[in-house]
Amino acid sequence: MNNIAQEIQKIISFINIGDIIDILIISLSVYLVLIFIKQTRSFFVLTSFVFLFLLNFISKKFDLSLTRQLFEPLLTFFIAVLVIVFQPEIRKFFKWLSSGRTVSFKKALALPENNIQTIVRAVFEMARIKMGAILVLPGEYPLDDVIEGGFPLNGKISFPLILSIFDSSSPGHDGAVLIEGSEIKMFGLHLPLAQEFKEYNRVGTRHRAGAGITEKTDAMSIIVSEERGEVSVSQKGKLTKVKTPEELANIIANFTKQEIKSKDKDYGIMYFIFIRNTLLKIFSTVIAISLWMFFVYSANIVKINYDIPIQFKSLDNTLTIKSTTPEKITVTISGNKSDISRLKSEDINIIVNAQDFRLGDNYLTINKDNIQTPAYIELTGFSNKNIHIKTMEKADQ
Repeated sequence: MNNIAQEIQKIISFINIGDIIDILIISLSVYLVLIFIKQTRSFFVLTSFVFLFLLNFISKKFDLSLTRQLFEPLLTFFIAVLVIVFQPEIRKFFKWLSSGRTVSFKKALALPENNIQTIVRAVFEMARIKMGAILVLPGEYPLDDVIEGGFPLNGKISFPLILSIFDSSSPGHDGAVLIEGSEIKMFGLHLPLAQEFKEYNRVGTRHRAGAGITEKTDAMSIIVSEERGEVSVSQKGKLTKVKTPEELANIIANFTKQEIKSKDKDYGIMYFIFIRNTLLKIFSTVIAISLWMFFVYSANIVKINYDIPIQFKSLDNTLTIKSTTPEKITVTISGNKSDISRLKSEDINIIVNAQDFRLGDNYLTINKDNIQTPAYIELTGFSNKNIHIKTMEKADQ
C-alpha cells in the first residue's frame, strides 16, 4: 500500500495545469466518440479500433518489429477508411450534436395513457384482420437522415386514423408512421432495412424495415404481420413477439418513460453533455488518464544506470579495506527527464555499516537501505548484491 501511495503521490507531483487541460480535452473527445458509437450503434467500429490500437501499443512496448510494421500503417489506414465509410453517420452525429435536440425532443415522446391505449387497440385490431403496419416511436437520435419519403400529417392519434392509414386503399399503407407525442407526424415512410438482422428467412421486408430503424437509431418500432396477424416490437435491432395488449402497453409506457429524464425543464445539449451519461464520462476520463500515463508520463520518465562505489562507515580503527569485489554497484534509477538531466553520480551513495567487520574476509548483501538517492528520484534496481570485502590491519600497509 505504501508503494502505491508513493507512486500516486509521484504522479500527482508530476501533473501541471497543462496536463490537466490535456486530459480534459482528450476526455471530452473520447466521450464524444463513445456517444457517436452509442447513437449510431457502430459497436463493431469501436471493437476494431480498440483491437488495432492495443496491437499497435503492444508492438511498440515490447519492440515487436514485424507486428509494428504491419499494424502501425493499418491503424492509420483504418482511421481513414472510417472517415470515408462512416461519413454519413459522422455528418448525422454532428448535426444531432449541434441541433440541441435532446431533452426537448424526448419530451415530445411523452404518450398519455389514452394515446397508448389507442395505439394498442389499433395495433391488435390490425393484427386481428391481418392488416400489415409499422409504427415508429423515436428516441434521442433524430430520424431525418434515416427515413425517406412519406407524407406530413401532424394529426392527433386516433383509432380510425391509424386504421385508415394502413388500409390497402391508402397511398401510404406500405410505409411506416412516425409518432411523436400525441401526434402522428408522418405516414408512408420508407425505413432502412436491417443489415445485421439474422432472421431474414422467418420474416418479410416489413419486419426487416422495422428492425432496421432500431438498428441504426435508438427508436422503437411496432410491426404487425399481414401474413400471420402477429404483433412484434423491435428495439436495438432485435424483434420480440408481443402476445397481449397489456404487454404492448407496458412496453410503450416503459420506452417513453425511459427516454424522458426531465419533465419540466429543457436543458438542451449542454445538459446532455455535462449531466447525463455519468458512466460514459467516467470511462472517458479513465481512458484519457491512461493515455496520458502511457504517452506523456511514461515518455517523460527515464531510466538510467550509474556505477556507484561502495562507502564504508564505522570501520574499526585498527582495520582498513584491502579490496572490495565488486568495487562498484550498478544502480538503476528513474525519474522525470528534467530531474535526471541535472542529477550527478555524487548524488547517489551506497553506504555499508562496517562496524562488525573482522580481519580478513567479510561477506554481505546490499539492499535498498544501503542506497541513498534524492527524494525526487526512484530506485528501480541494482546489480551485484553480494559483495566480498577483505580487511587488513593498518600496521601492515
